[in-house]
Amino acid sequence: MNLFYSNFNKSDSDIILDEIDSKHLSKSLRKKVGDIIRITNGNGLESKGKIIRLGKNIKVTVISRVKHKKKDLSIHIAMSPLKNPSRFEWFVEKSTEIGISEITPLITKFSEKKKVNISRLNKIIISSMKQSNQFYLPKVNPITSFDEFLKLNKDYKLIAHLKNNNSFNNKSIGNKDKIVVMIGPEGGFSKEEILKANKEKIKEISFGKNRFRSETAGVFAVSIINNYKNL
Repeated sequence: MNLFYSNFNKSDSDIILDEIDSKHLSKSLRKKVGDIIRITNGNGLESKGKIIRLGKNIKVTVISRVKHKKKDLSIHIAMSPLKNPSRFEWFVEKSTEIGISEITPLITKFSEKKKVNISRLNKIIISSMKQSNQFYLPKVNPITSFDEFLKLNKDYKLIAHLKNNNSFNNKSIGNKDKIVVMIGPEGGFSKEEILKANKEKIKEISFGKNRFRSETAGVFAVSIINNYKNL
């Protein structure tokens, strides 16, 4: 059964769906009044409900609720916006499907693009969350400079670049439940940025001999962390 999204509260007895999901339900899936659907609020709550009104905004009355437990593991990728926005969007889509928790667009010395469309990224995340049958919506943070990110975020951080030979493996990931991986733009991080990371005792890692595109590196990192932590 397909999963839909609405920002509802656990006390709501009725849920109103947005135009996109309403159109998909009525036009593509051809749902009718009385049919049962599943809806999540992106905060772990799943409601089963009965359609009581069709139209531009379908109305559903709740018949049961389940609160899903949040995973202990938090994966946070801080990555430079890319020159081609569709590539960054691809990273957001695929990493959401795999199980990312948080994304920060990171402005570095060699970042060619300084902006991202946060609203569009959130729409992509919602779509990917529904498609992959998940119940927690990853968080997209505002654009943050490299220096500011070092000060603000105190979780266990790794910085990926080609100027080191430290393997990205279970040892580098360690036993932490909150893991941040910093990934630069096409030009990588500057020497000054790597030195600043060293001063903050951020662990340097390498993804191997292959030179990945930034978006590939991001998806690779999420996959590897999930793999090691779920063994």
